[in-house]
Amino acid sequence: MHSEENPKKLGLEFSLQRPSQLEIDRIPDSRDGQGNIIYPEIDADGDHVHFEMVPMGGDAILWLTVRRGVTPELASTSLRKIANLIDRHGQSLLNLLEGKEGSFDETGELVAGPLKLEYDEHGDLIIPENSAPTRQRSVR
Repeated sequence: MHSEENPKKLGLEFSLQRPSQLEIDRIPDSRDGQGNIIYPEIDADGDHVHFEMVPMGGDAILWLTVRRGVTPELASTSLRKIANLIDRHGQSLLNLLEGKEGSFDETGELVAGPLKLEYDEHGDLIIPENSAPTRQRSVR
């Protein structure tokens, strides 16, 4: 695709985070009374996989960052998970409009919408203190 055909190039950005069991236990129900997403969805492996369509300049096809200190096994497992999600949902994911974002639920289905969570300077989720009852989750 030539730049004059698509002056604002976009890229699908993925973030795979693994909250600790303590953080998972503190995450309250993920939706408010109106069904709006408040907290991240956690998949069956205990991971939070977030995606967002963002501006992407240049001619790069893929930009990948793996956190320093991660084992090669965890890095390759994480890449396989992302590849499987792209295989499963790529048609809709790769055609998102700029700014569209979401995550994946426990079954690997798309959950569209922005999260109302903050991230620290390392890109880790900041789990807010919560007085509401938490839901039980098992991490596989």
